[in-house]
Amino acid sequence: MGASGSTSVLTTTLKHCTLFKTDRSPACRAVMMALDAMNLSITEVDVNMDKGEHRYPEMLVMNPLQTLPIFKDRELVICDSHAINTYLASRYNETGRLYPKDAGGRALIEQLLHYDSGVVYPKYRAASYPVLYDKCSSVLPEHACEVECTYRELENMLVGRQYLGGCWVTLGDISVAATVSTLNILVPIDKLNYPRLSSWLHRMSEEIFYITANKKGLGEFTRRIDSSSVCDDVFKCPRSSEGRRARTGTPETEFQ
Repeated sequence: MGASGSTSVLTTTLKHCTLFKTDRSPACRAVMMALDAMNLSITEVDVNMDKGEHRYPEMLVMNPLQTLPIFKDRELVICDSHAINTYLASRYNETGRLYPKDAGGRALIEQLLHYDSGVVYPKYRAASYPVLYDKCSSVLPEHACEVECTYRELENMLVGRQYLGGCWVTLGDISVAATVSTLNILVPIDKLNYPRLSSWLHRMSEEIFYITANKKGLGEFTRRIDSSSVCDDVFKCPRSSEGRRARTGTPETEFQ
């Protein structure tokens, strides 16, 4: 058991917060995993990007970039998964385990978040978009080569440590895991070439928050890659994070 906690941990319900998302997006799943790791429950609204719902006028007011996720806390709107997660950890999580309170510790985690947003995620987009939207049958060789370079970098970053952030799971691990687990579908991680990276991803996959917030979206992404067909949303929305996790019997508090 890692930072995800258990069903006996008190869940905090933030009724004034809403997450607009789509499960097949790694960025959205990173926020969902962070919510589950911090035992926070907010309203979640599924947005069907295949039907262009992210371009509706009310969505463009919140995010002119036409991307997901979009997070709203009363009048505050944040549209980057890394910024959303650090905000949630700073504002609503007091443990400091996922996101340290000291400046040095935070800088190390933010370094990982910038690595994900500046290096790993762009390679995911480059590799996946031709398959998703241009009807390519497989990842282009040059993009696969770039993904392999990232795997080598991550393998080196894990020398002497169990997690990218150190001895336990941090927001950095969560963001990178969301992206790398999706890349692994496109360019499978070779266990012989990247044993540390493979072991790290396996450890992450056993975390409760990974199971509740990442596995379903990975399945949707895999089906989309395999069939190049439009995926219909399975769940009606809006719903709460707590409902998505289906942790019945978990005590809740309201954070007004």
